[in-house]
Amino acid sequence: MLPVISYLIPSYNHEDYLPFLLESIVLDIKQLKVPAEVIIIDDGSADRSLWVIQAWVEANRDLFPISCVSQENRGIGAVLNRMVDLSRGEYLRVCASDDVLVPGSTQLLYEQFMLRPYLVCVLADAKVIDAGGELIHSSSIAYHGGRINRLVEPQALPKEIIQHWCVAGPTHLLKKNHHQYMRYDESCRIEDYDLFLSLLEIPDSIFFINEIVSLYRVHTTNVSKTTNPHRRIENIKTFLSIIERYIDRQILAGYLISVKYKTVAKIKFLQKKYLSCFFNLCLSTLFKMKSELQN
Repeated sequence: MLPVISYLIPSYNHEDYLPFLLESIVLDIKQLKVPAEVIIIDDGSADRSLWVIQAWVEANRDLFPISCVSQENRGIGAVLNRMVDLSRGEYLRVCASDDVLVPGSTQLLYEQFMLRPYLVCVLADAKVIDAGGELIHSSSIAYHGGRINRLVEPQALPKEIIQHWCVAGPTHLLKKNHHQYMRYDESCRIEDYDLFLSLLEIPDSIFFINEIVSLYRVHTTNVSKTTNPHRRIENIKTFLSIIERYIDRQILAGYLISVKYKTVAKIKFLQKKYLSCFFNLCLSTLFKMKSELQN
């Protein structure tokens, strides 16, 4: 019987965190009412991540189908594209190797598709934990500046996701057929924003449920949480390049223009070009007010 759900795990230098994720996947699959598979690609880890994965595969290979691949480091975009190609499920759940799933959460997300077959993605919330597993915040969405009361309103959801990017961790379940139209940019390190902008081009494709479905881990090696100014600038430039790719799409342009200028302002601030930063912030505020008046 073909799997309905494919868990996709990109692994890179997370030997300390992998056991928690892998155990949570076993517990989550036990509560699924449909067949599942697990696909893991270790992207050239320099630590003992591959050893942890291989030991787990050996212990669980009789419970459900598992595919484990080790390759030279190619980056998150290339890994995700390869896992999508390898997957056989109709629905995909991407799980970063440093996060944790809430048991039963995939079944909860999957049930929303049964109620609303037109959906492409079901999104939920996470708790935020630190490197040691201690709670930092009860809501990843609030932690990242998002507003749940806006996400639960289908008409307000696109604007909230675009203007207050707050999706983090394994908080969504996606129909695989979306990747017939969208491939991850293999030069990009901020893959989720790219995915969600491609989803928001499709009216009513995303549905949010106010449930905790995972634990999102914040630690010193998070790509998006680096304090190194040079790396932060490079990350924000990547974010800007994604915005530029979608800004000419009519359905997104009204919201993205203000985000574009705000993103440029962040770069100028880190470059200590404060006058230019202020100018771009003013433009961001102007276009944000304009979009609000139009809506």
